[in-house]
Amino acid sequence: MKLRWKIFIILLVASLVPMAVVTLFSQKASKELGKSLSAQTQQTLFEEVRREIVSATENYAMITGEAGTSLNFALQLLTLEAGIALSLPLSQPGKVYFAEDFENAATAPDDLAPSPIHMKIMEDGHHASKLISTNYPNFFVPSTVDRAAVQDDITRFTTLSAKLKEIAGKLDHRLFWIFASLESGVHISFPGHGGYPEDYDARLQPWYLQARERGGFSWGQPLVDATTNQLILTASAPFSKPDGSFAGVAGVDVLIPNILLENQISSQWSSNMQSFLVGVSKNPDRKEQEFWILSQKQESDEAGKGAGHSTTGMTLLAEDPDFSKLTQHITSDNVGSLEMPYQGVDSFWAFAEIFPGLHFVIVAPKSMVMELSEEVGKSFSSYIRSQTVISIAAALLVILLVAGMALFVSKINTKDIKTIVSGMKRLEQGDFSVRLGVEFKDERDLIVTTFNNIIPKLEEHLRMSSALGVAEEVQQSLLPGADPTLEGFDIAGTSLYCEETGGDYYDFIQINEERLAVVVGDVSGHGVSSALLMATARALVMLRASMPGPTASIINDVNKYLSRDTYHTGNFMTFFYCELGAMSHEIRWVRAGHDPALIYKPESDEFDELKGKGVAFGLDSTFEYEEFQRTLGLNQIILIGTDGIWEMCNEAGEMFGKEKLKAIIRNNSSATAKEILTMVTVALEDFRGAKHLEDDVTMVVIKVVV
Repeated sequence: MKLRWKIFIILLVASLVPMAVVTLFSQKASKELGKSLSAQTQQTLFEEVRREIVSATENYAMITGEAGTSLNFALQLLTLEAGIALSLPLSQPGKVYFAEDFENAATAPDDLAPSPIHMKIMEDGHHASKLISTNYPNFFVPSTVDRAAVQDDITRFTTLSAKLKEIAGKLDHRLFWIFASLESGVHISFPGHGGYPEDYDARLQPWYLQARERGGFSWGQPLVDATTNQLILTASAPFSKPDGSFAGVAGVDVLIPNILLENQISSQWSSNMQSFLVGVSKNPDRKEQEFWILSQKQESDEAGKGAGHSTTGMTLLAEDPDFSKLTQHITSDNVGSLEMPYQGVDSFWAFAEIFPGLHFVIVAPKSMVMELSEEVGKSFSSYIRSQTVISIAAALLVILLVAGMALFVSKINTKDIKTIVSGMKRLEQGDFSVRLGVEFKDERDLIVTTFNNIIPKLEEHLRMSSALGVAEEVQQSLLPGADPTLEGFDIAGTSLYCEETGGDYYDFIQINEERLAVVVGDVSGHGVSSALLMATARALVMLRASMPGPTASIINDVNKYLSRDTYHTGNFMTFFYCELGAMSHEIRWVRAGHDPALIYKPESDEFDELKGKGVAFGLDSTFEYEEFQRTLGLNQIILIGTDGIWEMCNEAGEMFGKEKLKAIIRNNSSATAKEILTMVTVALEDFRGAKHLEDDVTMVVIKVVV
């Protein structure tokens, strides 16, 4: 063999062996790095999924609990009206339709029509629309009761027809049936319908017996509706005769499938999740607590046999070993999460209390997180392998052309790969100063350039996210931690921000034991800059309010100093400042460009405004504000808010407006300030729907109580 071939072979081997060794170690390092990234990604996703599930569970339980509160309020109103109806003298009865009248076209009301909500489950399992009347209720008297003997009760209960329709209209889709039953056996239900079993007697139903025994509002166990065979939950409460003795029970039925499906969970993993309602009740025979489960997803007969599930989705907790560990947590905690198998699959569990005795539970398999993290590891390994193939191909080409350059080229490529891997490992450990200094002179330079350019942006994004989180916590700490107490007044306030931080502001400043200052402000725009201006204004107001002087002078001084900061920025802030006197029921206020506060006088059912001239803070440092005052009457209500309330738009582009706000105050004038605040907040959320909150919302409600 010629020497040049020996030299070529030696050079070739010298080039290939190091390349093979380097490639072997490089691939091993890549696999280890891929496993490391996969494990860290999996852990991160586990925590993210846990937070997502717990958050979704808490939000859903809160929304469902608020719906339960509205049902409670409606039921209280119905029991009050039922008691009033029994105290009324006998008069000419209105039109009465008994349950059997609805089953005959000749005797049924004119508006009898199929209902899209009230579906009857037939014997063969199919669903058929039930005929109902939305104008008339139905009366029902058990076969064991002489109808003539209870005619007086029927006559008095005809006065409930309009009230049942009114309450049902407010509850909308949350309602299935609303009804009231007397101890005499008379039963009235809305919407009007028929189909009662021959032996039906409302006085023997669990909801009736439970309300009579407990003497107050309560939720019962799931029941099968007597007229539709649908699965329902019943809320019931007793009412009394004029002499205070027990008269009967009023109730509201809620369709259980609607409870589970009404507010869908907003999550990127929702298709893999399963939701449950878990309730607790007392077993009268065993004298101990008994749990029941309702599942959103229906189980097949075969699946139900092994796990204790029925085809209706309902089972006792004691029959399902998967839920046995959950009972300990539900009994001791209102909200929580845990990890345990469900039907043999490792899963995340999260639960939150809707109201005492009823919890919402979400179960999600861990496999969806593991699959995603494994894909991340595979993608990274695939990327490294592709880079290795390119490096080997380039090295072989160089070896064939110039054998003497094989070793040199292989070392260069190996070094470059190690540099990339080293840079990725440093980034993995949180080192944002790392940069790749290699140059390939081909498309791989795009990877290096992208890697180097993305690191500062990633670092900045993380820093800004952290800063915004801190800013949000700081701003929330500036708002009042609790509502104030002032003799003669009931006061409550709240703020909702459309971003992490905002420019709305409210505060309560205790001047002395008999005087309290209430302030509400709105900075132009929203976000971090508005939050900074709000914090500055808050500090100035609190400092100046602690010093003596009339109300107008306080606002004049704050405007003068704040204008120095906003003179060159163009920012401004509207402001409403008022002081309340505990003994005199006198209010003094200054209005700085803010919308006038609304005042409602129940005795005359009139609204007025706390007006006054004054420009916004930051526009004119020399402006002299004027103080106004008036004496407040008993039960008068004042609402001070920002324009984010009445200028809120829904998905159709309609504005909420002040008339809806006035209607809420008027209809709930007997409620507490906190309750009025909650009702306005709920109304705003319902009106906005799925539309994102576009402006901050702040309001303070003041009610004169003594």
